[in-house]
Amino acid sequence: MRPPRRPYVAAASLPCSVYVAPTDRRHHLRSYASRGPIPPVEMTFGELHGLPLKALATRPVTEQFPDLNSGVVHLDAPAGTLAHAAVLDVLENYRKKSVGVPWHRSQVALNWAANRFRALIGAPGGAVSFGPDMTSLTRAFVRSIEPALLPGDEVLCTTLDHRSNVDPWRQAAHRRGAAVRMAEVSSDGRLTVDAVATQLGPRTRWIAVTAGSNALGTAPDLVRICAAARLAGAQVFVDGAQAPAHLPVDVAAWGCDVFVTSAATWYGPGCGILWRRSDGISATLLRGVAPTGGPGIEAILATGVAAEVLLHWDRASVFRHGERLANLLARSLRMIDGVRVLGRSDDGARLPIVAFQVADRPAAEVAAQLADGGVVVGHGTFGSEPALRAVAPETPEALRAGMARYTSRADVRALISMLARIAATRD
Repeated sequence: MRPPRRPYVAAASLPCSVYVAPTDRRHHLRSYASRGPIPPVEMTFGELHGLPLKALATRPVTEQFPDLNSGVVHLDAPAGTLAHAAVLDVLENYRKKSVGVPWHRSQVALNWAANRFRALIGAPGGAVSFGPDMTSLTRAFVRSIEPALLPGDEVLCTTLDHRSNVDPWRQAAHRRGAAVRMAEVSSDGRLTVDAVATQLGPRTRWIAVTAGSNALGTAPDLVRICAAARLAGAQVFVDGAQAPAHLPVDVAAWGCDVFVTSAATWYGPGCGILWRRSDGISATLLRGVAPTGGPGIEAILATGVAAEVLLHWDRASVFRHGERLANLLARSLRMIDGVRVLGRSDDGARLPIVAFQVADRPAAEVAAQLADGGVVVGHGTFGSEPALRAVAPETPEALRAGMARYTSRADVRALISMLARIAATRD
């Protein structure tokens, strides 16, 4: 049984992870922000377990993720990771300890979180918008550029992408008399640069492409795709829902024009974030893009904290950890009679996500059996049916296991063991 979690004690002894410091500099504490400009009003962090955030990032994983349950194996990170301890503390304590904080101080918090996000994705500047989720932000952005689409213009989408990065473009193109072209995924689950480049034309205005498939884990070559787009005079919108937790995101090196993601997939709260290239630097909160409204300031601060956590980790080591576990899982599943791994070619970059099927067993039934044994995986088509149909034309429904910072070899072996028993007893 894990010990109770102690509060993340902030400046002036407030039990709150992040708070806007008073203007009296006698109360100023060292900011934990490792990079980026210091806001005009000091933003300070407190301590969790008596440790600065930098030290906490090196503590055992069970201290960083207090919601880890020793009786449950969490293997559906693509649907949303567990939140980091510092993130949970902001969400639990900020609002009740920050009553009466002036608006301009909330704007400082907004700017601080935007700066940490820019540092995370390698953006030297640009405009950052926060919203309730990335789907709402994608729709809002597409609506904003829709008037610039003219009859005969083209938008290029891909069959690798989640439908949230396809449907808004289809709808906007239909309303404007523009066309949507599709770059197809290969039968082994790859999206090649040639598959994208051959669909480009003189009227292509936008390419909408994923940084990594939430279903297959395929990660396209964005540097070359963006280079091809520039040659064609097109702009690139990148769906990066899964990327920050698993890839070294660098929007400047990629050359994309827009990047959208969700903090919920990289140990943060349910908050969407959209960056777009611009001459200036700005941070905004979009509240009217979804029926649920926009995120509160505590969710935005928690998003900044999640970015800061990733910046303090040895991310190269974290990425290798996930890759090794995914490779172990894929190799082991291929050795089980009746289990098929989908679209995981040996070449090319990929996320630590493994999609698979068990012969003659519906994915939902297998997922339920695994859950009964304490192993949680995803099942279905995950909003990416075209990608799954490319590798499994007859039955696209699949199971999905995704690795995270807190995934262990024991977790993976528990899944392998249970699947071996399930496959051996299939009808």
